[in-house]
Amino acid sequence: MSVSSHLTPEPERRLWIIHGKMRRKIERTEVKLGALIVLAALQLALVKILIPGSPLAQPALVLLSAVLLIGLAAVSPLTEAARPLPFLDQGMEKRNSADCLIMASDIAKYPQIELIIRMDKYLGGGVTATPYYEDIVGQIVSSARIAVRKHRFFLAGCVLAGIVQLGLLGQLLLR
Repeated sequence: MSVSSHLTPEPERRLWIIHGKMRRKIERTEVKLGALIVLAALQLALVKILIPGSPLAQPALVLLSAVLLIGLAAVSPLTEAARPLPFLDQGMEKRNSADCLIMASDIAKYPQIELIIRMDKYLGGGVTATPYYEDIVGQIVSSARIAVRKHRFFLAGCVLAGIVQLGLLGQLLLR
């Protein structure tokens, strides 16, 4: 196999660095989701034990249960799908020339073929030279989509948990 003179080992190394960054984003988000699930489960038990008759107890239990469901959905195999999922990837079609091609949220917007072309320009050429590099870009796109999906679930869980925190804080201040 001959390699064109304009190619260097740099595109591969750079692509693997970007892929590693996407994988780390997934791992960090999963750790945060795990912490959120544990926090919600503990608070669910505390609300049930400490303030069962309070007017805020029932809404808090419902919201904390929703946080648990969101957390479980975020770690489900559904979020690991490589192809775009219409109900999880909505709003990802807004692409522009200022997108940062090392950020998961920006990479997830692109279909693989379009990202291959953008990465080729972004990394200075060589990405479109072999199907191997194109497969690495495919892994990057897939990982970015997974990271963005998990992060969206995490943010939704945080919003619900924050509402519960505000309610419990208000309950404590009113006593």
